[in-house]
Order: sequence, then C-alpha cells, then structure tokens
Amino acid sequence: MRVKVEFYDILRELADQQAWYPDVPPGATIADLYALARQSFPSLKRFPQEPVFTSGLDYVEPVHVLREGETISILPSPPVL
Repeated sequence: MRVKVEFYDILRELADQQAWYPDVPPGATIADLYALARQSFPSLKRFPQEPVFTSGLDYVEPVHVLREGETISILPSPPVL
C-alpha cells in the first residue's frame, strides 16, 4: 500500500526530499514508516530527537496504523522551554 510522506524543516534538508511515496505493508504503523525512512535516508539518523507526526491536521502517535493513500507529515519536535 502506498502513502505520502512530507518532510519539514531540518528533516527535509536531511532527507533531501520534500515528499516521498513509499510502499508499506498493510498494518504498518507510523513507527514502521519512520524506521523505513531512516533506512532509506540514512542522514535522518543524525536527527537526535523523536519527530512529531501528523495525518492531515491531527497529531498521530507512532502506533497509528497507516491507511492507503494517507499523507503523513514528519516535523521536528518543538523545543522545550
């Protein structure tokens, strides 16, 4: 099944991609997707924090199960003040 991934800010620079369209198996989660992204774009491993994930306008947890055609945004975590 295919999903769309959009990278933002420093993650876009590290991946050198604005959008990516990976095929993932049914039942794959955000955590699986991010592991695949780090494997496909090794420079993402240089980002030390856990990013934030959204689907549409909603924040989603790493356990979120992906759906066919879903768009997932991966953003840096906001700094803790």
